[in-house]
Amino acid sequence: MIPSNIVRRPHKIVTSIWLKQEYPIYPILGLASTIVGTFIAIFIVPEDTTTPDALFPCAVAIALGLAIAPVAAACRSPRTLLRTEHILILSPIYWLLLDLLQQAYALERLQRSSIAGTFFSIGLFSSGVWLAALMRPLPILSSLANAADHRLNASTIFKLILVFFSVAIIKFAYPTGFNPALMFFHLGSDRWSAPWARETLGGWNSFIDHLDYFGYLLPTLTTLLAIRSRRLDLRVVTAISLSFVMTAFLAQAGGRRIIGVVLGAAIICWVLEQQKLKIKQMIIALVSVALILGIMQWMLEVRNDGFQVLLQEEQKEFQYQHLHIDDNFLRLTQTITLVPRYYPYVYEKQIIFTLIRPIPRVFWPNKPVDPGFDLPTALGVEGVSLSYSVIGDWYICAGWIGVFFGGLIYGGFARMISQLLIRDTKSASAIVYSLCAMALFAGFRSMLELVLMSYAVLAWMFISWLILPKKKKIS
Repeated sequence: MIPSNIVRRPHKIVTSIWLKQEYPIYPILGLASTIVGTFIAIFIVPEDTTTPDALFPCAVAIALGLAIAPVAAACRSPRTLLRTEHILILSPIYWLLLDLLQQAYALERLQRSSIAGTFFSIGLFSSGVWLAALMRPLPILSSLANAADHRLNASTIFKLILVFFSVAIIKFAYPTGFNPALMFFHLGSDRWSAPWARETLGGWNSFIDHLDYFGYLLPTLTTLLAIRSRRLDLRVVTAISLSFVMTAFLAQAGGRRIIGVVLGAAIICWVLEQQKLKIKQMIIALVSVALILGIMQWMLEVRNDGFQVLLQEEQKEFQYQHLHIDDNFLRLTQTITLVPRYYPYVYEKQIIFTLIRPIPRVFWPNKPVDPGFDLPTALGVEGVSLSYSVIGDWYICAGWIGVFFGGLIYGGFARMISQLLIRDTKSASAIVYSLCAMALFAGFRSMLELVLMSYAVLAWMFISWLILPKKKKIS
């Protein structure tokens, strides 16, 4: 709750004071530590990088450089780790450096200059984010602000849960002829065998495919309902059950990042709704994050066989002995090796390819299937999808200039979203902020993921505009 002595002051002063008190940020420290950590990592890249532990010291150096400023701010206020600028700055540690820190696998024989370039790109992108944090934030989009300003009580939240579930479940009910028994039977299938499995190039069914984005909000809404209800009543139990069912269907498709975003947003919402963040709440949040990582790892192990493996007598042997991400560091290094030496920069094609993604292919049959550079094709492999993070997306656009510009753009988004933190705690701001923060985190995987994960925000904006009462203007 914002103190009354602050509320009486002008909005801009409220924003500045409130964020500095509850969500401190140190961009100058972050910029300096990022630069130092990056150059240390580049300087100590060994000649032989083919052993699993070869790049561990480099990863530690740059990870510490990225983490110093967020950790320093968290020592003053732990809640500030949920500030979008900090989430974005810490994202490379998860998406790019975690494999190196775990010494998960031995890298291929890659050029030392390309590996150094990968560390440089991480530092360059992060420096752009910190510089954006030093600038005046962009004003919040009016549509986003309006979606966050709706007043929500327990009764309204429960009605919204029923609406979102009813819309989202159509994605899984329609292909089975609305047969509940058939739906739950295929819930145990592998990710490709279910009737609702998405095609590579969708047709008219793409419209139904997009309905599951409405289901992304259920865990967050259920969390908010439990907090606002303050007791375990029938509505809360029903909401938990619906959220469990929806999460199971979303998990069946095998998209680990989807589950991470859906459940991660619920955790962020829960933390933001706490009046005071004590040791107990912090432990609960950390344990919840660990459970999500465990669920995502388990999904990776069973997604090719489906949940039916739970009914098998013989236990499945785990394929991975580490927390597997996506080999993003390796793929980014390969991209830097290939572009622009063997493949030219794609310039605006990557951005256009991302922006036109929502246009159904039935209206544009010849819509591009790639941005002008396809890493699997360049490596001579087929039938796989390789991710090299959003840094790679910006790199294939315009090299180092593109990477730095991308950091500024993403940092600007994070700076704008952080302003939602000062909204009234009785409103829907925690929902909107949580979804935006996790969309930005998932969006570090690629530009396309930022667009796709933003659909959940659009789903909230649409439903809230459609059925929630409009705020009356005071003349």
